[in-house]
Amino acid sequence: MGDWSEHGANTGGYYKCNKYDSDQPSSSGPVDQSDAAKAKRDLDRYLHYYKRYHAHSEAQAFARKQLKETEGRMVLLQESSDNGKWSDVEFLKTANEQLVECRRVLKYTYTFAYYLDPRLKMQRERFEHHQEMLERFTENLSELSERPLAEMDRTDVVNQTRVVDRFMRNILKYVEDGMDEV
Repeated sequence: MGDWSEHGANTGGYYKCNKYDSDQPSSSGPVDQSDAAKAKRDLDRYLHYYKRYHAHSEAQAFARKQLKETEGRMVLLQESSDNGKWSDVEFLKTANEQLVECRRVLKYTYTFAYYLDPRLKMQRERFEHHQEMLERFTENLSELSERPLAEMDRTDVVNQTRVVDRFMRNILKYVEDGMDEV
């Protein structure tokens, strides 16, 4: 939820927000172990995951709304090209269906991540990497599919839809396989 100018490769990446940063104090001092401090850390951790869950829930609702409006956009796109066929514009519906599904998966990855055992450091890092990649490519697909019809490139949308589907399947397979390191 920060300013985009503060997001980038030099700050840890555009999608660094998917990782919970507990702001562990440096080795210069002990961690406050009071009940109030523990409660605040627990609340901060919960809020991080809840906000990300909620953001993807809202994005999923928006994607569903876009999906309902897609048929009208498909008709306009078909009519804008000579000899346009319905099969030539179905990519737009496929992309929007993929967005709805990815938002659902992303939403629940934050629930899953909240309950991940903190001792599974390597598995958590790999899971967060899969999550970050899915989030990044889902956002790219969302931007491509929301472009005005005159600026839309069918090939870009089709390719990005395939990429997003692959990343979604990767994270689901990783979890299904028990997050084993191969």
